[in-house]
Amino acid sequence: MQTPFNFGRTVKSECFTNREQEIKKLASNFQNKINTTIISPRRWGKSSLVEKVAGQVKSKTLRVITIDLFGMRTEEEFYNALANAVIKSTSTKTEEWLELGKKFLKTITPKFTLEMGEKQNMSMELDLDAIKKYYRELLDLPEKIAKEKNIEIVICIDEFQNISTFNDHIAVQKRLRSVWQHHEHVTYCLYGSKQHMMMDLFNKQSNPFYRFGELMYLPKIAEAKWVSYITKQFSKTKKEISSELALKIAQAVKCHPYYVQQLAHLTWINTDKKATEAILKQSTQELLEQNAILYFKETEELNNTELNLLKAIVKNEKQLSSKETIQKYKLGTSANVIKAKNTLIQKEIIDISQGNAEFIDPAYELWFMNNITL
Repeated sequence: MQTPFNFGRTVKSECFTNREQEIKKLASNFQNKINTTIISPRRWGKSSLVEKVAGQVKSKTLRVITIDLFGMRTEEEFYNALANAVIKSTSTKTEEWLELGKKFLKTITPKFTLEMGEKQNMSMELDLDAIKKYYRELLDLPEKIAKEKNIEIVICIDEFQNISTFNDHIAVQKRLRSVWQHHEHVTYCLYGSKQHMMMDLFNKQSNPFYRFGELMYLPKIAEAKWVSYITKQFSKTKKEISSELALKIAQAVKCHPYYVQQLAHLTWINTDKKATEAILKQSTQELLEQNAILYFKETEELNNTELNLLKAIVKNEKQLSSKETIQKYKLGTSANVIKAKNTLIQKEIIDISQGNAEFIDPAYELWFMNNITL
């Protein structure tokens, strides 16, 4: 029997839970031409949310295009991917791909490659020197095509923070902003998995993308929603789990979407007919064992101050720079605490929420409590 839970890939409709407000807001932004930046910790369901909304709003007159910057390291790679995605997503026939490319990229002269098979596939290669010289033509391509076809386009760019790895990335950001802010028929949705980098890109006044559009922060999904979802998914497959046990699954991983789905899946797999406390305990251990190698490596790379600071955070210490906390956890000085805290934030191990430091990965926190001497 196929698992009713989903993790490790974008979540499809049957496994998608809650986010009603976020779905409504993002759909409205797409339809009303409001640029949106989605910010949240990694594995909180940004890609699944965008995919779900894209499926709801796309039509003959509204096209949604998704581009993933993961693995891209140069400005030229991005422009090439953008042009290919826009032309393919707004065309239905190979001849039309060629026509659009030739019509709107006159000064760049793209090279087209046609692959024959069950499904014809076309790729377009752009000359690197021409890309650098005529970048505005590439960035304006979606706007020109939208006007030509009398449609609206939404361009969703995943792992957008990777733009910070490009050479002279501030200049690249300025180029994108200077063109995109004038588009009337193209809307942009930018999101990524590295929260602190996304915050820097969009929240710092000195950066080109400051206030580029509406910032959307994804909150945690409420415990009650998870309880309802988990019990329903068990019931659909003729298995049973109590509301109390479903709540413990959500609480064990602090309502983190990825880990709730994973722990619920493991509990479901280990359940024959009815889930029990013993099964949940076994499943939680399996979850930690699956990630243990990564957690050991992450912990080994910490220096003593960073390790001790995590011990203080696990113990729910609120005043990390206080004299008592520094002495109790051997943190050295308040300057050491600040430096260690910033390093842990940069490494995406902790985040600051409502003034308090907390683990981003609740499974790592659980493993840390069970395996590191506090």
